Amino acid sequence: MKFRGNRKPYFIRITAAALFFTAEIFAFLPAGKFLSGLLAFNFAPAAARLAADFSFTALIIVLVNLLIAFLFGRIYCSVFCPFGILQDIIGAVFRRKSGKTPNLFYIRYTVLAIVAAFIISGAGAVLRFIDPYSNFGNIVTGFLNIKTIPLLTFLPFVLITLLVIWKNRIFCTTLCPVGTLFGLCAKFSPKKLCISQEICKGCGVCEKECPAGAINSKEKYLDNERCTRCLRCIAACPGGGIKYMTGEKEKFLPSRRTFIVTGVIAAAAVGVFAKGKELAHTIAESLKKRPICPPGAVYVENFVQKCTNCGLCVEHCRGRILKKPDFEYDTVHIDFSDGKCEFDCKNCSDVCPAGAIRKMTLEEKQNCRIGLAKFDYEKCSRCGLCTAKCPKGAITHKYGQLPVYTASRCIGCGACENICPVNAIEIVAINPQTQI
Repeated sequence: MKFRGNRKPYFIRITAAALFFTAEIFAFLPAGKFLSGLLAFNFAPAAARLAADFSFTALIIVLVNLLIAFLFGRIYCSVFCPFGILQDIIGAVFRRKSGKTPNLFYIRYTVLAIVAAFIISGAGAVLRFIDPYSNFGNIVTGFLNIKTIPLLTFLPFVLITLLVIWKNRIFCTTLCPVGTLFGLCAKFSPKKLCISQEICKGCGVCEKECPAGAINSKEKYLDNERCTRCLRCIAACPGGGIKYMTGEKEKFLPSRRTFIVTGVIAAAAVGVFAKGKELAHTIAESLKKRPICPPGAVYVENFVQKCTNCGLCVEHCRGRILKKPDFEYDTVHIDFSDGKCEFDCKNCSDVCPAGAIRKMTLEEKQNCRIGLAKFDYEKCSRCGLCTAKCPKGAITHKYGQLPVYTASRCIGCGACENICPVNAIEIVAINPQTQI
């Protein structure tokens, strides 16, 4: 783009976005665990956590984000949202020119109403498909584990790339429920980003630069509801005609058609809400095989609904036993073939931003039973390795004899299954998880 106007706000925004984007990627790396708390400030996981299991911290995060949107517009979308910044990068790589994008009002609010109804009813798993943060997590973990991650993990990246090439930030302005909610706050903000009727010469440069299609240069109108606050228009305007100012109050005078369509959207949301609990149960029951969930998941049904599959716990699992959904399991799950649940580790509990894994102390985690061992004594070689590796003393063994298993001491950490050379031990999931 050519800089004809005040470029300083744009460069400040770009710098802040680059810093946050780098930090959010680094948070998925083992050395970046200290940054994982940054991801908890993403709006959708906090909203899901608030709806599923009230959290004062989640409430603060939700309210602060809404307040920022009300005061400054959708700055979250251009500075803090990693999926939004990724779209800017894709657009720059493909040199996608901005242009007119239709204001798909009905689609935008239909998506928001249905997603909100799902979340409130407890079926938060729907966020896996539409939440910008969850899709960003899928993409990052996919590139970090390109040899082992399922091909479906890359689907969000392919889809968002195609959308950006087609209509730039149309996902943010039409499909993203978070962006729609923030846009609604920005719509009624006391100060808005406006085109000055006196200064503007109608050159149309700002409209050409807007990736959200939020500017109509002929009418000298900037739609704050769709504006993602990229600030490219300010940097491009040769006359400095775009600035924050007290705009006219938005008039809400729905036509008869709008009124009818809005009623249909509301009815659909109510219907979704009514069926949400049933859907949550159906999704949980449809699991092809009951997974062993990470310590702190408690009930598998709740975990399936709360987990957004962002992959943060997978990347920070020291034992490398947490796996992303695949063709056998429909949710994040434990696989002891690559390791064990490290006895002195609770990283998954520390980093989960959606509340799918409850926060625990190390002592609570060390006494959290996630499964029980099942022995096949016909295969057992009586080597005693399982006894040596069990951190809770649940297995005893005398030389030349079969091991003796005390189920009341077992937490299902998988140390015995992982070490057994003849595959004579299998950890079986229990539901709910309990404290011993």
